[in-house]
Amino acid sequence: MFSIKDLSGERKCRRIVEEMILGKEILCPICNNKLFRSKQYLWCRYCRKKIRPKSLTWLKNSKLSWKTILELIWCWQKKTPPGSIKNTLGVSYTTSARWYSKFRTHLPRDKKLLLGIIETDEAFYGRRKHNNQKIVIGSIERKKRKIKLAIIPDREQDSLEIFLTNNIHRNSFLHTDCHSGYYDIGWNGFGHDFHNHSLGNFKNTNQIENVWSVTKRQIRKMYGQISTDKLPEFIREWEARWNFKELFTNPFKYLEICLVPY
Repeated sequence: MFSIKDLSGERKCRRIVEEMILGKEILCPICNNKLFRSKQYLWCRYCRKKIRPKSLTWLKNSKLSWKTILELIWCWQKKTPPGSIKNTLGVSYTTSARWYSKFRTHLPRDKKLLLGIIETDEAFYGRRKHNNQKIVIGSIERKKRKIKLAIIPDREQDSLEIFLTNNIHRNSFLHTDCHSGYYDIGWNGFGHDFHNHSLGNFKNTNQIENVWSVTKRQIRKMYGQISTDKLPEFIREWEARWNFKELFTNPFKYLEICLVPY
């Protein structure tokens, strides 16, 4: 298992990430000759071109060292609260929270439709009395445990059906609660079964209920509260944590997939 102690010095971290961005044979994009390293950039002896690999990616405005960035990714992967990083890395809460937001924003989305036996439900984030409550709908594929999440404006039939048709294959069988918005989804080609949550019938929807429980608990643990302003980012992160577990094994794996050059 990868540990933060496995991160070596700045020089080696920089070399590894530069090879991810430019390839193992680091060549000049102008004249195709070998590039040489200085402390701040790569340069070509022939065309005198200077290249800063960070400027080719979404890290271009960063002043942090490569090692610090990799340490921040590792802390985010391990769900370390931003307030706890200051004592470990010497990075302020504001900086770490901003970088966490960047890491979430550049996560990939799973474009494959869910297929098979699917559990679907909605959850409420925020508080109605503060007028900042939002509704999140989610589905989980029982066999592969892949999930799809989205924010919807209401629980009306049109909103529910748009999510279902965009994210679930029509040959699937859905388990939902008894909300009236699900009554006619069989017309869209889905098999469907209702379960009355008011009577305590959660047996066939317990996996999606677990998604809400885990997600809300971990967000509160990391940030103290669920900010609905950042909710689209949190939804994207937790969808990726379920669908792309390999992205959260070590920082280099995350950068290999998410640090796409412009």
